[in-house]
Amino acid sequence: LLKNCMSAHTKVAFLSLKIFLLLVYKFKSHLNSEIEIFVANIFLRVLESPNSSFDQKALVLEALRALCHDKLMLTQLFLNFDCDFDAVDLYKNIVFHLTKIACGRIVQAGFTAHSKMLQSQETTVCHAGLEVLVVILRTFLKALGLPGGDDELDDSVSPMKSRLNLEIGLAVNAYDEEKLNAQTKTDDINNPDIVTSSDTNGVEDSSAANQIVDVFELKRTSKKNFETGAVRFTLSMKSGLLYFIKNKFMDCDAQGVALFLAKHKDNLDKTQIGEVLGKEPDYPLIKGDGIDPEAGGKGFFVKVLHYYANSFNFSNIPFDDAIRLFLAGFRLPGEAQKIDRIMEKFAERFTRQNEDVFPSADTAFILAFSVIMLNTDLHNPSIKPEKRMTLEGFIRNNRGISVDGGDLPNDFLEGIFKRIQSTPFSLKEDDDARERENEKTSNDIFTFENPFLFDSRGIFGQNVEDRRREKFREEKEEMMAASELLIKKRAGKLKERRASLATTPSDTSNQKYLTESIPPAEVVKPMFDVTWGPLMGTLSQVMETTTDQNIIALCLTGFVYSVRIASHSSMSLAKDTFITALAKFTTLGSIKEMQYKNIESIQTLLSIAVIDGEFLGESWGPVLQCISQLSRLRMFASGLAEDDQFLGASDAASAVPTFEKQSMFRQASKTVLEVARETEESNSRVVLEAVNEILIDKVFHSSVKLSPPSMVHFIEQLIKVSAAEISGDTKKGISGVSLSLSNPRTNSGSGLIRDSCRIFSLQKLVEVADYNMDIRPRLVWTQMWQVMANHFATVGCHENVMLSMFAIDALRQLSFKFLEKPELHEFNFQRLFLRPFLLIMENPGSRDDVRELILRCVDNMIRSLSHNLRSGWKIFFSILILSARNPNEKISTLGLAILQRLLDEHLDELCRRNTGSDHENPQNEPTESMTSFERRIRNANAEDFVGLCHAS
Repeated sequence: LLKNCMSAHTKVAFLSLKIFLLLVYKFKSHLNSEIEIFVANIFLRVLESPNSSFDQKALVLEALRALCHDKLMLTQLFLNFDCDFDAVDLYKNIVFHLTKIACGRIVQAGFTAHSKMLQSQETTVCHAGLEVLVVILRTFLKALGLPGGDDELDDSVSPMKSRLNLEIGLAVNAYDEEKLNAQTKTDDINNPDIVTSSDTNGVEDSSAANQIVDVFELKRTSKKNFETGAVRFTLSMKSGLLYFIKNKFMDCDAQGVALFLAKHKDNLDKTQIGEVLGKEPDYPLIKGDGIDPEAGGKGFFVKVLHYYANSFNFSNIPFDDAIRLFLAGFRLPGEAQKIDRIMEKFAERFTRQNEDVFPSADTAFILAFSVIMLNTDLHNPSIKPEKRMTLEGFIRNNRGISVDGGDLPNDFLEGIFKRIQSTPFSLKEDDDARERENEKTSNDIFTFENPFLFDSRGIFGQNVEDRRREKFREEKEEMMAASELLIKKRAGKLKERRASLATTPSDTSNQKYLTESIPPAEVVKPMFDVTWGPLMGTLSQVMETTTDQNIIALCLTGFVYSVRIASHSSMSLAKDTFITALAKFTTLGSIKEMQYKNIESIQTLLSIAVIDGEFLGESWGPVLQCISQLSRLRMFASGLAEDDQFLGASDAASAVPTFEKQSMFRQASKTVLEVARETEESNSRVVLEAVNEILIDKVFHSSVKLSPPSMVHFIEQLIKVSAAEISGDTKKGISGVSLSLSNPRTNSGSGLIRDSCRIFSLQKLVEVADYNMDIRPRLVWTQMWQVMANHFATVGCHENVMLSMFAIDALRQLSFKFLEKPELHEFNFQRLFLRPFLLIMENPGSRDDVRELILRCVDNMIRSLSHNLRSGWKIFFSILILSARNPNEKISTLGLAILQRLLDEHLDELCRRNTGSDHENPQNEPTESMTSFERRIRNANAEDFVGLCHAS
């Protein structure tokens, strides 16, 4: 299967992958090693190789789609590899390669059929990579039992899947379900207690999941610490080593440091490893007297060099190949003394393991130094070809280096010379850099933006394609060799494990149980934690660059799924990041011409608000800001009067001078403003046609479905947006722009673009209060109203009198509706609800006409609803007291008139203790049958007060 799945014949590779997937579905618990080899060594290598063909990449992507489509298979990849300290992060690597593929690589646009085909293939591969990422998200939703988990991608917009369908899950699942049902029936007959025993699985599975996730967190923390240590090691060799010792990556002894460097040589800076091995003999790791060289004292780094060299096995290896193996782990220092120390130790180790090659270590040392100089001379680009060392010169330089002045065999030296000439000593990093540079140079030469408009494939292109095929053939052989070696090693480990199974069977069975018994839903959160960061970058980059409608729809689906998963997994950072990014793609926070993807982003954001609003929390902020901007554009496009006209906020008289009176710079900027106005006009028309107002209203009407905590979050964010509208800064949270062109029809004679005062969100706050007032329990409603009341009180004290009156009138309407429902005794709901009137009245900055409006609202409520007033009387009397203290005669007179009318017409309601209704009068006292004498006794104090009022 390894050989055939890499076949150049698509049908052979297709069938091989299908067989592999069937084996994985049926026997995944027994094929962990094989899965790792196929995925890590074959699939991902094919995806990252620039030389693999389109068909090979397509097959690999479809195989990954099939693997990721199954929730059990996907979570097992994560549990068996990413949660194992000794295994590779297989799931993380899959996500990384998919995001890299989805972002795509730049393909030069050309005029030939070949160039257009390459561009089409690259787009198809990018689309397929993005689809697999969305399939992973959909699998998460399916595991969590959330909406979207059963969605299917449209094959009509997925040409690769329709052509290469590797989906074998349906047939396998049907077979497994049938087998499971049959097994369940048998178990029920043979073991009637099977149902009761399964009841405890939930607790056990949760505990097992926690154990596995804890291992994953430890592994991730360890990797983060290692990456930090690697950076420190690159910046400072000594600081990096001490950091690794401090974080328990190695012990503070020379052997531990040497083995650590040998093990992690591919992940650490090789120049710094060379510095460690070449350090002076008296250089310590830890300063101080009397410290043992093995523990960091003077001579520590020489000890490290010795242990490092002794970790190699050079038996029966050609001399130059042994040097090549030794130098592959570090970069030789530039100082000759350091090179001398390193190669001296190498020569000692090689001679000890190959006593028949050299008579002494001195001979090996001299030849090793000569071989290094030969490598530099033959492959240094600054040395002219005619001045490079020849074979005769190399043999001549090494005469007399054997024992007693003898010569080494010419055939031996000639073999070394030819191998060095054909294959230089170099680090893998340098080879990869040269490969990329050559690839870039080749692309530059054969670019399709060449002024010569011909089919370059006919002259150059075919050679380039042949060269790529040849390179991939070499890569394929390397992959096969590495895979076969891994299979042999895993076979040996398997034998050892079987041998030890008899001694520790419980540990093995427990580990197998821990990974296989965990429900997929238990590990979705850590898996999404690995996924969302790179996924966020990929979706944003693709959305930014693409104009393809199918890819845009796929990206927006990814946004919706990601927000839903993050919301239900309580991952607020991920949720806020996706919502903010989606809000920015609406371009409502900037003056740009709207495109198809911007309108679709708006529709997606509104649908998220309606469907997943319960879990948005503080992420409601960007959503409501976008809705605010939508209302502004819709109002402008429909020709309705702007809020600033109603509020009288046009400051044309106080604006800066007109264009004619301003400098040349101001006059030049006029055209910029005109372009901005035209853009806003165009966007407003697009929004009016594309975004239905019913969908916007549905966002606010759906607030009745929110839980009390979610409702508080929603109200808090709506209040913040309302405050931003009133202050004239409504786009800051969307794009970071604090000033915007809010009304293209006004301020035409002004050199400034300024936001106007708007009340859209304040109106919606009133509507939300109206929707929720009657359906919420009074205790819940009181919590919500406490948040809203402060905002109404603040707006009611605004310097703009029309805005203040609007807020007070809104309070009046809500109060009438609230007071229609009678209040039980000993409750204070009315007092809390009416408190904003008192706060506005108390504020020293409130205008007299605003206070007059409050008094008239109080008068209306007393006239109409005095029979339902209870705790609200206290607020009304406090307002009347403040009116009496007001120096304005009109306000004090109005307050006294309200008090007089109250005493004349509503004294019974004011002094009443019971209404006679059964639910408010548990004693069922017959108040209607009371005599006038009994009433006079009850109201004795009030009568005295009334007499005093009449006398005054």
